[in-house]
Amino acid sequence: MAQAGLLGKKLVIAITDSDGNVLQKAPEILKWSEEQISTQEKKAPIGEETEHTVTIEQGWKGAISGQDTNGAYDDIVDAMIKYQEETGDTLKFVIFTTRTYKDGTVKKYKFVDVTFDGYKADVDGNNKPVNNSINWHATKRVLI
Repeated sequence: MAQAGLLGKKLVIAITDSDGNVLQKAPEILKWSEEQISTQEKKAPIGEETEHTVTIEQGWKGAISGQDTNGAYDDIVDAMIKYQEETGDTLKFVIFTTRTYKDGTVKKYKFVDVTFDGYKADVDGNNKPVNNSINWHATKRVLI
């Protein structure tokens, strides 16, 4: 059971281009997810009683979603499409997260070589806000 003071209190997310330039418009992020991508290789050599396991880190993935308050989600997708059409390559981003815990502890991470895919926009009724979501993938997460 979680104890008071151990739960995350605040999460701040910033997205930059691969050169470190902050996006002109930051997307509103109401929901964030991150997940480690890894595989395990197992070997059971003949004549040995124990199995050997190696975990291979393959990166991180997740999703962000929020309401379309300023067109920032569309700006990210438009920039990706334009970059690919002009260079034939994939536009990369960097995501920074800062977690502040109730006890004052701060953890900062940098997700590098971030690519986005799976953009989605939906609305639930005529006068409701447009909701956006996009998946992300990073080669690694670095503690800063």
